[in-house]
Amino acid sequence: MTKQIPSTKFPGLEYISGNDIWLSNLMPDNKIPFYFHVSEKITQNEAAVARAAHALDHMDELVNKARAHLRELIQSKKDPGYTLLHDFFDFHLLEMDEESLKEMLGTEQPETLSKLEMVDLLMLKSLGSGLGEGWLGSNFEKEQKEQIFIMDFTFNPEYTDQLIVVYLDANENMLTISHES
Repeated sequence: MTKQIPSTKFPGLEYISGNDIWLSNLMPDNKIPFYFHVSEKITQNEAAVARAAHALDHMDELVNKARAHLRELIQSKKDPGYTLLHDFFDFHLLEMDEESLKEMLGTEQPETLSKLEMVDLLMLKSLGSGLGEGWLGSNFEKEQKEQIFIMDFTFNPEYTDQLIVVYLDANENMLTISHES
């Protein structure tokens, strides 16, 4: 039986309980294709689907919250995310050719950008929801069995396949980040 995703921002989205929701190019006017994914286990629970719809409807707020968290991490040498973020940005600054870097970051002098400024250039590529199983490290034993949200951020994917992934709990509180490709 087909059900409606209770989204006010994207009315008319449908899903079948027990099946993954996978919507590509949900926002076609975005600079990069945007994806929305909800795991089959989440679609079996209407309250969990409602939380995923709420996150979808409040994407802009979540993006701002995630960027604020990343800005905090980039300045906190004691947090493990500090090194991860610096490595992510350094990878792009050191490994990419200058012309691609200029195009990707939208500036003629990418070397003058601070890491804080680079955080603000990250674009949301996808928003997903699933159970924490398999996604979170051993420090998140409780969250492994609960609904989480996953936000993939990147620069222009024409130039990079590298992602900063932000994980949030069901209440949209930051859990951890990872660097993936």
